[in-house]
Amino acid sequence: MSPDSLSAAGERRVAWLRIAAIGLIVAAERLPHPNPSHDAFEIAVLASGVYSFVALWVVYRSPVPRTLSLALTAIDVLVITLLAFLSGGPFSDARLAYFFVPISVAFRFGWRTTLLATAFVVLAYDVQAATHPARHENDAAQFVAVQTGYLLWIGIAATLFSGLLAARTQRLAELARGRRRLLADVMTAEDQSRRILAETLHDNAIQNVLASRQDVEDAAKSGSREDLDRAARHLSETAVALRSAIFELHPHVLEQAGLEKALRAVAERASRRAGFGVDLHLDYPTRHPDEALLLRAAREFIDNAAKHANASLLTITLASGDEVVLTIADDGSGFDPHTLDRVVADAHIGLLSQRERVEAAGGTLLVASAVGHGTKVTVRLPSAQPT
Repeated sequence: MSPDSLSAAGERRVAWLRIAAIGLIVAAERLPHPNPSHDAFEIAVLASGVYSFVALWVVYRSPVPRTLSLALTAIDVLVITLLAFLSGGPFSDARLAYFFVPISVAFRFGWRTTLLATAFVVLAYDVQAATHPARHENDAAQFVAVQTGYLLWIGIAATLFSGLLAARTQRLAELARGRRRLLADVMTAEDQSRRILAETLHDNAIQNVLASRQDVEDAAKSGSREDLDRAARHLSETAVALRSAIFELHPHVLEQAGLEKALRAVAERASRRAGFGVDLHLDYPTRHPDEALLLRAAREFIDNAAKHANASLLTITLASGDEVVLTIADDGSGFDPHTLDRVVADAHIGLLSQRERVEAAGGTLLVASAVGHGTKVTVRLPSAQPT
């Protein structure tokens, strides 16, 4: 449901509740009140009923802009004040309708507007109580003070809940954006894999095979040992390139030899490509069912270090016990940690993707960095029975 649809739904519910409030106020008028003004009250309640139905028609007829919604809220307070004044002032049962205002505002606007509405409600009640003849009744001042306290209490509570609701709404919006990016990432993953494989085969394997064929043909004509050695070297390079491409598509080393050797293979490949050193500390005596997730996260952050960190050393630590802890730290350029959320939200789909996967598995992913002092990524997963 779009924000406009949610806003319209909220206004329509408030409109129906407004009509219900008028009915309750009419029923309460049958109870005895000090200094009631029956004729004026009947006229006022009739006018209030007409206003309520007109407001209901307006919110169903077209979208309600924020300014009109705020205006209707202000009119609600004035209508409640008028009906309360004409049916007992500070003692009128109509005063209970004041509680509806900050609650309804809290679910439609932000906490600042809710706080402002609370102040408006308290002021309206106190003004009509101070000007009503019933103010001279015994204990009227104490009664008004207690009712004012209740109004402040419900208003402050509504303000706090409004802030909490806004924070949750923002978080849900961020998660929704993340899900959309993840969906886009999944949809393009197959195309990316095919492109990487095609580039690897074309730029390395195919070229080496063609060169080897030419070398073999030259050797057949000339009998040169040098041509055969060159062909053997090209074929060896082709095998390395094909293994690399296959590993990118499916890390078979993980299944055959375990996470430690798979991590070592990923780190060594990145080291050769980026030119940094690798320091491995692997203490992993038992297998874990989410090893593929750990390897995928390690590859993501190792590749990030190779592409962006300008690091000279990458330290990888893997330990298992009460939990499995994977740490990848580099001594590169780092970044301002205050920009992490913006980087994740704006562009860094890889980090977002890994965080979502780790949290879905019941773990945590923490990133610590400082400009000029490198970056450290820690992945923690709960322990599990060996597979």
